[in-house]
Amino acid sequence: MKKKLLYIFAFIGFIATVKTIYDFLKEQNDASQYLSMCGSVKVGMTLEEAKKVMGDYEYYRMRNRSEIWTSFNNSKEKTYYLTYPSVFLASTGTEIYFDPETQLVTKVVCGE
Repeated sequence: MKKKLLYIFAFIGFIATVKTIYDFLKEQNDASQYLSMCGSVKVGMTLEEAKKVMGDYEYYRMRNRSEIWTSFNNSKEKTYYLTYPSVFLASTGTEIYFDPETQLVTKVVCGE
């Protein structure tokens, strides 16, 4: 009985490991696609044009469920940007900064 239970737990562990590896590889594939599309986004494009170029991204999968991120720099000026997943061990992700009033892209960071 103990041996059978051990095999069941080993099988469950194997399936969990395979699923984790599959999810990781799928996420890396998606991140690579966003990184390759990022080069087509240019400063001066509208935000909607940039989103079309980048393709769909499921923001609801993120922890805070937000599409637009904000941050403050040293001068207390608020910046707005979209972020996309980064490839494994990338120092920065793919980010598209924009002006909220004009909805024009002001800066593009393609994972460094």
